[in-house]
Amino acid sequence: MNLLTRAAEFVSAVLLWLIFAVLLTELALRNLFTQSLAGSWEVAAFIMSAMFYLGLAPALRADSHVRVLMLSGALKGLPAKLLEAIVLVLALTVSGYASVALVNLSLTSLARSSKSWELSLPLALPQAFVALGMAIFACAFAARLVLLLAGTRTQNSEHGK
Repeated sequence: MNLLTRAAEFVSAVLLWLIFAVLLTELALRNLFTQSLAGSWEVAAFIMSAMFYLGLAPALRADSHVRVLMLSGALKGLPAKLLEAIVLVLALTVSGYASVALVNLSLTSLARSSKSWELSLPLALPQAFVALGMAIFACAFAARLVLLLAGTRTQNSEHGK
């Protein structure tokens, strides 16, 4: 799971740089040549959504998701593990459901040959990256749940937590 998460992290970082390149090119063309890169904002938006979703699992691995620690910090031992297990089951349920919904959305767009508004790009492609990111996120929750049930520490050891 760690390898898959790291791959998603790498792709997410590459996509961030790609957004930067697209928008910098758009700004340069507008300001230097009074031209516009057709669909640059549409492409940047698609890339940004893929980047965000592919970055979910790496953020979980790094323990950088926003969490409310007041209750879980006050609990120790078995009650803390039970609370974490309940939260992980809920997170897995929600992210799993979202994964299935996003895959269905992408498949529906593919079947209907849905295209974007400005550039007529196939919508199934950016939707597939979003669905992939959510699926990896769901797998990360499943992996954490398995580790918790196996009695292994679930927090990221590389950050010393």
